[in-house]
Amino acid sequence: MKKSLIAIVALLVLSVASLASAAEIKVKGSTTVDPAMKKWAAAYEKANPGVHFSISATGSGDGAKAIINGTAQIGMMSRDMKPAEVEKCKANGIEPKQFVVALDCLVPIVHPSNSVSGLSTDQLKDIYQEKITDWKAVGGTPGFIALFSRETNSGTYEVWHKKVMKKEDEAQLVSRMPSNAAMAAKIAGNKKGIGYVGLGFLSSSVKALTVNGVEANVENAINKSYPLSRGLNLYTAGEPTGEVKKFIDFCMSAEGQAIVQEVGFVPVN
Repeated sequence: MKKSLIAIVALLVLSVASLASAAEIKVKGSTTVDPAMKKWAAAYEKANPGVHFSISATGSGDGAKAIINGTAQIGMMSRDMKPAEVEKCKANGIEPKQFVVALDCLVPIVHPSNSVSGLSTDQLKDIYQEKITDWKAVGGTPGFIALFSRETNSGTYEVWHKKVMKKEDEAQLVSRMPSNAAMAAKIAGNKKGIGYVGLGFLSSSVKALTVNGVEANVENAINKSYPLSRGLNLYTAGEPTGEVKKFIDFCMSAEGQAIVQEVGFVPVN
């Protein structure tokens, strides 16, 4: 009886020790970075059984808030932190640390049946402000242009708002999509629609448009000749330590950057 009791106590002690040694890394933010993050996390967990990831992808704005408020160790952002967000970090005694883990292009997309192959940034702006409302005006088949954009909390939207809209408002009738995946699915099913996604969300279901005559691809993302190129980021509250540092080092390693390429983005190393 005593031996059985001792064995049970020993198992409980080992279980408690195991739980105590387990590390949870909380990650919040960008839906664009999310596909890479899920694959990074799965690979890291497999190599490090004591580490578990909790990932919430609801937009880059939430990635910044997570670092400001300390609700996650890593913030995913498809844009840079805004000066106001950096100031909020500093007000809370936090010096945000940025890691550019991949490169990307923001790509206008239409239905594969659309005859239009490219637009200028000026044309895109006019379309999204309803100064151009018919595909015929930009060389396409006559028909109303259905506008799809991202929710304003999205880092993808922020880049679009800055580089295409020049920080001016879009038309009120634009339909808001919650993620890149939702945007791609919507345009794949709408012959009159236009939207925009990151490189990793392109497929044969949608047609990518050139911008100012430049194609969105790896080479043009690296040399920044594509007008809507951007970096994809991970943020931490100060210099990362422990498992968080090891994980970010993994993301920047050859194996981690191979995952970047696998999900359709551009490696930085």
